[in-house]
Amino acid sequence: MHENPTRRPAGPDRTDPVAVSTRHAVVQALTIRPDSTVAELAAAAGLGRSTVSKALAALEAAGAARRQPGGRDRARRLPNRWTPAPDPHTKTAAPKKATTAGGSATGRLGKGELGAMVVGYLISHPDDEVGPTMVAHALNRSQGAVANALTKLVTTGQAELTSETPRRYRHTSTA
Repeated sequence: MHENPTRRPAGPDRTDPVAVSTRHAVVQALTIRPDSTVAELAAAAGLGRSTVSKALAALEAAGAARRQPGGRDRARRLPNRWTPAPDPHTKTAAPKKATTAGGSATGRLGKGELGAMVVGYLISHPDDEVGPTMVAHALNRSQGAVANALTKLVTTGQAELTSETPRRYRHTSTA
């Protein structure tokens, strides 16, 4: 087989002036606009979203950029956010968790955190009898996980089951 002399090698080429200038433009946009989406960075750099996505992937692999998963807002997927990687020679505070439209942190919760969130919701709605679906939507969490948390709260006495069908719960006033 004959090699095509005009074909560029696969992967990022550090000597290619176009690739270097593209990465430089993305780094500048990222520095000016930290915690931005690909679309926002593309607009700031004056480049296409696909080009910026590829440059960000290369920067992330090199340790120069960090991706924060966007999470979900019910069924809608939220875009990832990008920030410049912190300088390893300076101390910085821990990054904050991304929040969704419901106000809850996205990602995995620690042991007992969902139960605490559900109790908080029940306390803030003392006169309401609520179902797992309503609580799950309000907290932007899985309906099944919230139903399990409510069942556990009933066994610990922090909530009471007020209706079997449909299942309705409320906070116990004695807890």
